[in-house]
Amino acid sequence: MKTVILQSHKDEGLPDWLEACMASVRAWAAMHGYAYHREGDALFDRLPADLRARTADCKPAAADLGRLFLARETLAGGAERVVWLDADVFVFDPDGFTLDITTEYAFGREVWIQPDARGRPVARRHVHNAVCLFCAGNSFLDFYLHAAQAIARRAERIAPAQMLGPKFLTHQHNLIGFPLIDAVAMASPLVLRDLAAGGGPALDLWRTESPGPVRAVNLCSSLVGTSVDGVAVTEGLLARAMAALLRPGPPSSCPATGPAACPGTGRSPGSGTG
Repeated sequence: MKTVILQSHKDEGLPDWLEACMASVRAWAAMHGYAYHREGDALFDRLPADLRARTADCKPAAADLGRLFLARETLAGGAERVVWLDADVFVFDPDGFTLDITTEYAFGREVWIQPDARGRPVARRHVHNAVCLFCAGNSFLDFYLHAAQAIARRAERIAPAQMLGPKFLTHQHNLIGFPLIDAVAMASPLVLRDLAAGGGPALDLWRTESPGPVRAVNLCSSLVGTSVDGVAVTEGLLARAMAALLRPGPPSSCPATGPAACPGTGRSPGSGTG
């Protein structure tokens, strides 16, 4: 099956940790024989003019739309399957990350760890689009494009920023039940902090609540420069979390579930290798 991996980020100004994320995806794609295509800001040129204007101040929503147009275009160009991965997805276990998915489309399973009223970590389950998979002739992509454009045009303003992505998909999943990909997880700030520290209750809960082995992590780079749940999200924090994912260690300190522990590759997040 001809599979094309899709990513997008502007061509200049990538910090080392983000370049390492994208390099990890390129290396994983090459390892498994998948084609790879990276877009720059041309991703947004695919949006109709009115939606480019509507999303000018909300780049996450513009990217949510752009990836759908790019996926449809790539499938029309002859790909049998396309997989979108956000630029800040870090593949730390490329050997274990395989696309053994037989459904016509799929999205990511999100286990988001946040504090409750007493400060104890709790798990909230959602659907994320840091990974999206679509096969040729699938029954969902055209509907998703139609619905997302309609929502963007009808809304007084596009808020929250996840309205066309995780918010929409989670509501749809609650109604119809999407096929979900466990291998690409979402690391909340509490989980990032515990990863960087070598362990902690949020990381332990994340492992317990993740139903399948985790092979790649979305680092939520849109939160850099903010403080969330008492965690200052910095580029340094992301880099330390990435280094921890590559460090050999016992399963108790690893976000993967099942028999696999954290792989140790000897590569650092700033090395620009996957």
